[in-house]
Amino acid sequence: MIGYAGELLLPCGDFQVDDLCLSGPPDILRIRCLSTYITPAMRTPNSTGYESQTLGQIASTIASKYGLTVLGASDPANLTFARITQRQESDLAFLRRLAFAHNYDFTIRGKQLVFYSRTALEESAPVATILRGDLLRFDFRLKTHKTYKAAEVSYQFPETKHLLTQTINAPADTPTGDTLKLVVRCENGQQANLKAMSALHSRNMVRATATLTAVGATVYAAGNNVTISGFGFNDGTYLIQHARHHLERTTGYTTELDVRRID
Repeated sequence: MIGYAGELLLPCGDFQVDDLCLSGPPDILRIRCLSTYITPAMRTPNSTGYESQTLGQIASTIASKYGLTVLGASDPANLTFARITQRQESDLAFLRRLAFAHNYDFTIRGKQLVFYSRTALEESAPVATILRGDLLRFDFRLKTHKTYKAAEVSYQFPETKHLLTQTINAPADTPTGDTLKLVVRCENGQQANLKAMSALHSRNMVRATATLTAVGATVYAAGNNVTISGFGFNDGTYLIQHARHHLERTTGYTTELDVRRID
């Protein structure tokens, strides 16, 4: 845990020691740890099939193998897969692939398998307001390369030769004319629509980003939203993608944030 004496502490999580390094002189012991434990066989390649199950049910099935509980948002309405096959993939890689393809994010923290919707995170209320004077360093970036005005998913059913196509458009102010075209397996229009939405979201969510270094605060955690003010057109609501908390003798408690704009 980390934080200030007498205030709410940030539980950084449970970790398992993965790498030890002793160097010197003077003697320095470096300990590197993993939040996703190495003792369960979560990284062993497996092959299996899931029939007539939702994303949540698949996540729950895998979580139960390792004694984990599932934390996250519910499935999109009535999204059920006739069949999804895991071919020589670790359970971690398989779940991550499913999550990213359907606009979810995925991680394991201690005894929890966190499987949550990106849009649900982005709709959460900001936990703090960051002003220009609160920052030790800042770096804002706005890009247009490899962003898209629309995403199109196509799949031709091999039995009937029917071509299924779904297109999702980005907001009108997206400054690009390119369309992202993907050919991926889909069982129906709902799945194609969700995959197009996820692909477009994944590409365009990095359009406006920033790296910030602030005085340490326990509310700065990945998945939380913050309001940034004092930077003109860069002002807005941002989602914290990564938060690195540092505690050093020379600088005290600081937090380095990687954020992306969501408003």
